[in-house]
Amino acid sequence: MVSESDSTPRYPIREVAKLTGINPVTLRAWQRRYGLLKPARTEKGHRLYCEDDITQIRHILHWLEQGVSIGQVKGLLAEPEAVVTGSNWEQAQTRLMNSALALNLGRLEADLLELTSLYPAELVLRHVIEPWLLALAQLHRPDAQLIEQSARALLMRVLHQLLTIKTGPRVAVARVGQVREQHALLAQFELQGLECRSLDLGVLDPQDLSLADGRLKFDALVLILGAGLSQSWFNDMETHLPRRCFFVGELGTLYQQQGWLNRPFAIYVSEIARRHDAPFSLV
Repeated sequence: MVSESDSTPRYPIREVAKLTGINPVTLRAWQRRYGLLKPARTEKGHRLYCEDDITQIRHILHWLEQGVSIGQVKGLLAEPEAVVTGSNWEQAQTRLMNSALALNLGRLEADLLELTSLYPAELVLRHVIEPWLLALAQLHRPDAQLIEQSARALLMRVLHQLLTIKTGPRVAVARVGQVREQHALLAQFELQGLECRSLDLGVLDPQDLSLADGRLKFDALVLILGAGLSQSWFNDMETHLPRRCFFVGELGTLYQQQGWLNRPFAIYVSEIARRHDAPFSLV
């Protein structure tokens, strides 16, 4: 229990999530399953984290970035000079692919739920899910279409189930140009990892925003850029976009190279949070 005389700064789990980008579900799993964190408790049992805990979380993130599995991190924190072999991310991609190839959707769902509960959304997307989706699209076999479609459909269902956050900044997500629906869902999943609620506006003509007449209540708008946009499109849409509007998506790099982007841009939502004054910025 934390005594009233303890002057060490303490942070509740939601505040730690904002400071580190690790959602509360994952923080609890790291403590419960791997003993990686030992926060203090209030009299009512709520977790309170100190500065050392936050430093520890950032050390954990460093090792995860290197491809170390969460199960191996505790040993590396005690012996940071240890040699790491193999990549947890590559192994995770292989597990997803093997489950998809076998059309074992039950195992694939379990694999996805395990990954999303133990690792930050940004790392899972960048190192596992997106490379796996690319590999699925590049399959050359008679049943390739069946495998890819069933795997993508399951992924969409799992991500929808995970969008449960009820508090925090409300961020609208919309697609412009030619871009798949899944990219909006992946952005919503990443926003949840940043402790944000999300609102999917679907494929959007920014001129329609004025027709909403203040009925849409959101703190920021994230536009996922797809193919087929032009310089004139960006120029024409500028006056219709809210002040807090951010562009994301891999295709946006092409528009950025052309000098067409008039709003903050990054491939990932988490990069926007780190670099810009967004409502979902990490401290």
